[in-house]
Amino acid sequence: MQDRASERIEFINLNGATEPTLFDLSKTGVCCGHTIKKDKGSVMTIILNDLKLKARVIYCQERTPGFRLGMHFEGVTSDQQKSLSDCVDKFSRGVPLSCRVEDSK
Repeated sequence: MQDRASERIEFINLNGATEPTLFDLSKTGVCCGHTIKKDKGSVMTIILNDLKLKARVIYCQERTPGFRLGMHFEGVTSDQQKSLSDCVDKFSRGVPLSCRVEDSK
């Protein structure tokens, strides 16, 4: 098994200004900008292109503007894992991804 650092890919501001900025994307989680403070442990829905994933907030740090959320994916199916691997690969090559963060219902 690879350690967390070896899977990590970081880029800043690949998305348009109207979408959250992806700072970090891996097969296990994501870090992105958000306009609203979220409590640690909150469950969110992350939408990368057309892929919807549940993620739990690990940290929320105040930044200017807004907040930086670090989240760990939860309950990822094997089909979702394949799509997520594709997103991570694209992100690592600098291909912009659509990203949305929503409260889970």
